[in-house]
Amino acid sequence: MIGKVPLDQLVKDKNIILEWKSFELRPEGLEIPEKPANYLAQAKASIEALGRKYGLQMTFNEKSKHSRMALEGAKYAEDHGYGDAYHNAVFAAQFQEQKNINDLTTLTEIAGQIGLDQEEFKQAIVSKRYEREVLEDISEAQRLGIQGVPYYIVDGRTAYGAQSYEALEKLLLGNGSKVGLSILD
Repeated sequence: MIGKVPLDQLVKDKNIILEWKSFELRPEGLEIPEKPANYLAQAKASIEALGRKYGLQMTFNEKSKHSRMALEGAKYAEDHGYGDAYHNAVFAAQFQEQKNINDLTTLTEIAGQIGLDQEEFKQAIVSKRYEREVLEDISEAQRLGIQGVPYYIVDGRTAYGAQSYEALEKLLLGNGSKVGLSILD
């Protein structure tokens, strides 16, 4: 969410074609051990501080441990022309509204709120229609050695972490080309 503010402005200013790729910080089926209380306190403080820096209200969400369904929903939304609205709504659900973004009911509500057909969306998730695409993105990230997000790729050049508008613009125009921008979320 934090990295999306300058990214959205760059996309608008430079008329960029943005391609989102799936990435799981906590892979489905892998349970990560509980973190110590001091780690959680530091993580919460860091997220809130970053939010303040970018003028966003952000909080640490302990409800969402996985995101596979949200990633599959993103592929559906992108196929139906609602990719950006979906990403914004899911980021808000995760970082502002403390919702579980790996919950079918939550995601179906989000889909309806942004204008997608809720029954079609729900069926796409239940049938795992987009699972293969998500898994291909995850495999690609593994092959590239990507271990965190956001991660930006432009014509073989990369940047990791929240980036300023200027840094993203430099990445985009690194060799004078005007190509699309891939971002893993």
